[in-house]
Amino acid sequence: MSLPPSARPPTSCGDVPCPSATAPPPATAPPPASAANPAQAGTAGDVPSPLTPGPTLDPANWPTARAQAHRMLDDILDYVEHIGERPVWQSIPAEVRTHFRAPSPSQPTDLAQVHDEFMRFILPYATGNVHPGFMGWVHGGGNLAGMLGEMLAGGLNANLGGRDHAPIEVERQIVAWVRDWFSFGDGASGLFTTGTSMATFIGVLVARTKVLGVDARERGIAANGRRLTAYASEAAHVSVAHALDLCGLGRNALRRVPVNDAFEIDVAALRRMIREDRAAGCHPFLVVGTAGTVDCGAFDDLTALADTARAEEAWLHVDGAFGALAVLAPALAPRLQGIEHADSLAFDFHKWGQVPYDAGFILVRD
Repeated sequence: MSLPPSARPPTSCGDVPCPSATAPPPATAPPPASAANPAQAGTAGDVPSPLTPGPTLDPANWPTARAQAHRMLDDILDYVEHIGERPVWQSIPAEVRTHFRAPSPSQPTDLAQVHDEFMRFILPYATGNVHPGFMGWVHGGGNLAGMLGEMLAGGLNANLGGRDHAPIEVERQIVAWVRDWFSFGDGASGLFTTGTSMATFIGVLVARTKVLGVDARERGIAANGRRLTAYASEAAHVSVAHALDLCGLGRNALRRVPVNDAFEIDVAALRRMIREDRAAGCHPFLVVGTAGTVDCGAFDDLTALADTARAEEAWLHVDGAFGALAVLAPALAPRLQGIEHADSLAFDFHKWGQVPYDAGFILVRD
């Protein structure tokens, strides 16, 4: 049953009429969108959209912009395809550094000029981690699919801070996948970060909140009066100390535990240090295990750390920046036994996951 015309809602969006089923067709209808690609519908060439009659950020000429975009895509595809023919790395000449000391421009710069500057002053002097001969540090190399995905994501320009749109469902899907990979259970949740350093900071904050209570966020950590201490191996990443610094506990709250001959945390030494700190009036609240140290790839005994943390009523955080994704490799997954008992886990998709930077992740059990 349809409403009479007088009872129907208005069909306008501000001052611009909205299309409706009863509106007459335009005098010259545009060609229909492709069924395979509805995004083709709309305005072609440099004809302005009826919804943007004033100044716009759109290109002045869409065919020219499209041609320039294809040149940029072809150039970076050529770079990636033939990267093995280039040096892994080369130093930046003084004149190139000088180029980046120029004052900020006061007028628009043509996109073709920006592209030319990129090709001459940036592309030849990258870190080199895309190169198959790159063996330094633990950088991921990225991949073509990820690069193209970044392009699509940039076009969407999605803000995942709220609202109701499909990109949020994509993130929720990945959270569910990660939960399953590490057997964290349906109550776990997580979010993307710029990297494991930020993810570890979040994990430490959650651990601090658990031991001091939520009101510590209002009253501060000194109001509780407890001297909190945390424990990580001598091979643990410096981001653990930074996290304790940033959350107000100070770097001196971190106890550096010796490692054994395999560069794993010495669990017996850990337990002894916890006992000594308790006797001195401290409150051990956090144990940090490492799944793949950045110096030699050592994996701590996560099962023993989980047992120790549980016995001491401490939070177990795992820094899996380098090695956590080994859980997806059947031959390596046994090295991660015990990670399913962690309270929080930080890792990077942009290392062994080989996706473009930045793509860290924090997973919290409860």
